[in-house]
Amino acid sequence: MKRTISALTLVLTGALLHASAYASGTIAAGKGINPRDAYTMGKALTFQKLVCPSCPLQKRDLDRDRALSLKNSLEARDEADKPGTDDDEHINVLCPGAGESTCAEAPDEQELVHFYLTRRYKL
Repeated sequence: MKRTISALTLVLTGALLHASAYASGTIAAGKGINPRDAYTMGKALTFQKLVCPSCPLQKRDLDRDRALSLKNSLEARDEADKPGTDDDEHINVLCPGAGESTCAEAPDEQELVHFYLTRRYKL
């Protein structure tokens, strides 16, 4: 009987630890996007919508300082008082995920770009 209880306790503890490890790896609630996919998607969105030949930002303009400015604008997007950086208008091309009807079904592009910039430039 003792052996059965010990084995059952060990299995339940392992299951709880396994479930909590997966919960900490999501970057958006309910989406379940793993970090590698989020980085790849964020990189693609950055160079498709923010930094491209027809975009306001050119590839040579994206350095660590500009990435920090973009990151600050992305972090302040939900605040009542925005800090007012030069990049506030640039992040508007990205779908915020919820809010606008055109972006309601899309993933949160702003969050993905934020994830990419913070990992790529170690911000």
